[in-house]
Formats: sequence, C-alpha cells, structure tokens
Amino acid sequence: MVKECFNKIEVLHTNRLVLTEVKESDINEIFKIFSNPEVAKYDWFRPINSKEEAMKFIHRYMDEYDNEEEITWGIRLKETNELIGICCLGDFDEEARRAEIGYDLVSDRWNSGFATEALEAIVHYGLKVMNLNRIEAFITPGNDASVRVLEKLNFTREGLVRERDMIKGKLEDGIIMAILQKDL
Repeated sequence: MVKECFNKIEVLHTNRLVLTEVKESDINEIFKIFSNPEVAKYDWFRPINSKEEAMKFIHRYMDEYDNEEEITWGIRLKETNELIGICCLGDFDEEARRAEIGYDLVSDRWNSGFATEALEAIVHYGLKVMNLNRIEAFITPGNDASVRVLEKLNFTREGLVRERDMIKGKLEDGIIMAILQKDL
C-alpha cells in the first residue's frame, strides 16, 4: 500500500461528484444522513439523535485517517458541493494488500447512480493508486440495493459469513463480496 495516501486525503473527481475529506462544517449533512432510520437499517449504528453525535462521526473519520486505519471521503455533488454521503476504505491488511469498502448515502439520493459512481472512483483509487490487491465488502442480508451497487462494479459474491457482525445487539450474517486488482 502507498503510505503517502495518508499524507493528505486525495480529492477524487467523477462526472457528477467530488470526493473530499469530511469536515466539521459538514455537521448538518452528516446529521441528515445518519439520523435516518432507513440509512441505519442494515448498519452497526442506530439512527443518531443529535448534532453532537454527528460531530462524533466526523471526529472518528478524522482520527481513523490520522491513525492510518481508514480513509473516509465525503461524497459531494459537483454542481453544488452538497454533501450527500460518505464512502471509505479501511480495515487495511498491508501484507495481503487488502481493504474493506463502506458507504452511506442520504436517502433522497438513492437510486440515482451516485453510490455506484462514488464507489467506482474509490475502487480505482484503492486498486491502482494504493496498489491494493483486494477490496471486499460485507453486506447484511436484505440490503439488496447495496449488493446491486457492488455487482455493477464487478464485485464477485463469494459467500456468506455466518454471524459476522453485531448489528443493533444481534449477531448478523454478512454477504461477502470482493473485487481483485486483476478484475479491473
């Protein structure tokens, strides 16, 4: 992996989006995203109830970056700079050149292709710039929309990891999907 990726978050551009670091000034948008029960439905967190909780998310992103654990990008509309979601690469295994991908999008932007567009940019960044060999995702069963996004990006569904994650107090299975550098 390229350690220089942790010197400064690389700004990534797509046709309609700009992926940049998440800042404290994004608190209102982060609150809007993560306070929605539908966004939180298949994830580890419960919907947040305050701007203070939103700020904790932002500070966690910053701390994880500073500790070289995760890179979290804010997904912004190119035309307006509005933050509509986040996407990340984290849980790095340097020896195996592997990372895990994650993402959340504000619900009023679902089914617009934005998640696919943002993830395509960070998959390319991870596999080509960071020289990762493998990017994997774990999806809670039932989150069919997330599976479809990854299938569009040529991720392969590899199987089911039983009781992988604690989701809202219950052990849940995880659908594992992955893309390899040679799949590009």
